[in-house]
Amino acid sequence: MSRPNPLSRRLLAVENNRDDRRLMHTHRLTDGRTVRLSTLDVLDAVHDGLTLDGQHVTEPPPPLVRTLAQLDPEHDTSMMARLTRAVAAQWCAAHDQGRPVTLYDDQGADA
Repeated sequence: MSRPNPLSRRLLAVENNRDDRRLMHTHRLTDGRTVRLSTLDVLDAVHDGLTLDGQHVTEPPPPLVRTLAQLDPEHDTSMMARLTRAVAAQWCAAHDQGRPVTLYDDQGADA
């Protein structure tokens, strides 16, 4: 019985690993913990948060949104990470303070 060559075994292992971890990324929180989050779940939460602009939030934000609000800004400084943190933090603050979600102000808008 012949064994598969080492390259074939390695490629198969990589494919299996990729399938197990599909779209999962490790993120560091401000308290030092690390969490693995699905990119699709993060994008879904950001989308939901963006649709809340100007609305009063009566339901508490999902646990994922609370986690996203705690992402360490020094760990990932990309535009998407900044947007994700800002939307999640604004959603949580709006619920905790009983006010509408305000994702932008009119001061920068052209008249």
